[in-house]
Amino acid sequence: MSEQSALSSEELDFLRQVFSSQLIGKPLHIPSFKVDGGALANALFSRLGQHAQLNLEARMGNYRMSFPLQMVEDEMHSLQLEMGAPSIYEEGAIRRPWRLVLDKPLTLREQDGAASSLLVHEIAPDSLLIGPRGKTALPEDFSLWLPLPGQEAIPVHARRIRQTGQRAAYSLLLRHSEHTERIRQFIFEQYRQQNPQLQAVS
Repeated sequence: MSEQSALSSEELDFLRQVFSSQLIGKPLHIPSFKVDGGALANALFSRLGQHAQLNLEARMGNYRMSFPLQMVEDEMHSLQLEMGAPSIYEEGAIRRPWRLVLDKPLTLREQDGAASSLLVHEIAPDSLLIGPRGKTALPEDFSLWLPLPGQEAIPVHARRIRQTGQRAAYSLLLRHSEHTERIRQFIFEQYRQQNPQLQAVS
C-alpha cells in the first residue's frame, strides 16, 4: 500500500466503525470539544497541537488511561479538540500496558482467511500472548491477520520476546498507526464493558 494522505476504503470503513461501534450495545462516539479561549489562547493551543503530543490523563483505581488529543482547525479557524481511544496502563511496582484477557481465544488467520495454528489469549496495543492449537511449536516470528470481532482483520507481524510454558509473548509490528488505533479502540470497548461506570448514559 502506498503512503498517501488519501484515505483507503479500509481506513474509511474503520472511521465509520470507530464512530458507530456496536460491540457493547451502545455507540462509542469519539468526543470533540470546541476550544474558545480567545485569540491568544487559541493561537497557543493551535501551535501546541501542531508541535506537541497532547494527552488527557485519567486514573481509575489501579489503572491509568492516556487519551490522545488532536487539535483540529476548520475553515473558519475555529478549534476543535478531538479525543481518541486511550492507552490503558496498570499501575504497580512497574507500570505496564493493560492486557485484555480474552474469554474466548481469537484464531489468527492466514492471508486467504484460513485459520492458522496460533491462538491469541491476551491482547495489548503493542503485544499479544499466543498459544498453539494442539502441539504446534510456536514460531520465532509470524505475519498473519488478527480478526477483531466486528471489524475487518488487521495484518500483523510479530516477533517472540518471551516464552512461558506453552504460551509466548510477541511484540507487534504494525504497518499503519490506524491499526494500533483500532486495537486500542477494541481494548477500550472491552474495558468499558467490564467497568459499567464508563458506559454512556442515554
